[in-house]
Amino acid sequence: MSMYVRSEGKATMNARERFLAVVNRQPVDRMPYVFGGPRASTLAAWRKQGLSEEQQRTFGSWIGADGAMGIGKLYCGPVPPLPETVIREEGNYRWWRDHWGVYRMDAIAQPTDGFVTRSYLEFFVKDRASWEEMRSHLDPHSKERTGPGGDGAPLTKLNPNGYRNVGDGPGWDAYVERAKASQVPIGATVPCLYWTLRDMCGFEGLSMMFYDQPKLVHEMMEYWTWFLMEILEEPLSHITVDHLMLNEDMAYKTQSMISPAHMREFMLPHYRKLYAFAKGKGVSVVDMDSDGYNGQILPVFYPEAIDGIQPIEIAAHNDPEVILRENPGIYIQGGIDKRELRFGKARARVEVAERYRVAREHGGYIPSVDHGVPPDVPLRTFLYMVELIKGFANGEDLDTYEPPCEFEQQLGPIEKMFDPNDAIAAAYALDG
Repeated sequence: MSMYVRSEGKATMNARERFLAVVNRQPVDRMPYVFGGPRASTLAAWRKQGLSEEQQRTFGSWIGADGAMGIGKLYCGPVPPLPETVIREEGNYRWWRDHWGVYRMDAIAQPTDGFVTRSYLEFFVKDRASWEEMRSHLDPHSKERTGPGGDGAPLTKLNPNGYRNVGDGPGWDAYVERAKASQVPIGATVPCLYWTLRDMCGFEGLSMMFYDQPKLVHEMMEYWTWFLMEILEEPLSHITVDHLMLNEDMAYKTQSMISPAHMREFMLPHYRKLYAFAKGKGVSVVDMDSDGYNGQILPVFYPEAIDGIQPIEIAAHNDPEVILRENPGIYIQGGIDKRELRFGKARARVEVAERYRVAREHGGYIPSVDHGVPPDVPLRTFLYMVELIKGFANGEDLDTYEPPCEFEQQLGPIEKMFDPNDAIAAAYALDG
């Protein structure tokens, strides 16, 4: 029997101990209960499939997720924010400039809230002069970044899902005592190098700058590395963080958005600094968040600059078993193909069982849905997956186990299943 499956006599662990044991490939009492997160439109769809208001409000605890805690507010945007300005509105579309100075077009009413489609028309940073202007808004020591006071000034409600703003909230000092006694993993998340420069320069703009203004790109990445270490210095000196997530999202479906050669030249030296800094602060796992295909990313960054990667999207030609086999000692999370959950319990069972087979064989892997759970995943299938994961996490047989579907018995009647065409029609009613 694998050491990643419950064995008789193993002492009960808390969620924090369990997470760290999986990361380090040590014996556990059971695998963590990690499932994947529904977004706003998913929960709205599920309310029409029998999910009660109370079940929605307490969703994580209701389904029994192991949970985690953060370290408070970490705002990494411009302070003060650039002025938000509406240029024009027509039908369900709005043209406006956001607090990063980006000129963009958004749907006013989003068909699937939480899965936002944006059209970026012009970015703020184009050259050294515009970078220096933006840099004047990026002092890591601005008090609003880790404490009360909003994001430096009141922001509007124009931004769908509040992307790239954090809002008011407690800082790290409010979490110190709680963190000392935490029985769940403690995590922190920051936007890292490629993510941040793309936010400032745009994908096309940054891609050209690698060739046309390489010195400037080097300077911006050096500054952002310093920025992250400065903003994290104090909280990580008082709170032991188990899991530091570096947001990048720098891959398409079949390849990365930046060449491996450019990763090595522009990013890797700074990642080494960030990695050494985090390890010096006692961080157990330095993890990259990158959607898309990770096959060109890992050979550059693992193992010298990251410990793991997620969410391992299957649609982007990732294979958890290949990643684990080719990168000994790596930690990964995700890899349950959300597309398979659309087609009912039988397909879901095959998918989840395969991912748990890999987790049991290789270790270092917590299977969960490979990105945000979309609204076309039926509630009853998701809850079946939750019970299936719990069973497999506790060592149930991958071929024969069938969950009791107890959550389904707690649901109300189905009023209406999600229909993407209806969602689009409702959002764009202003056009009709």
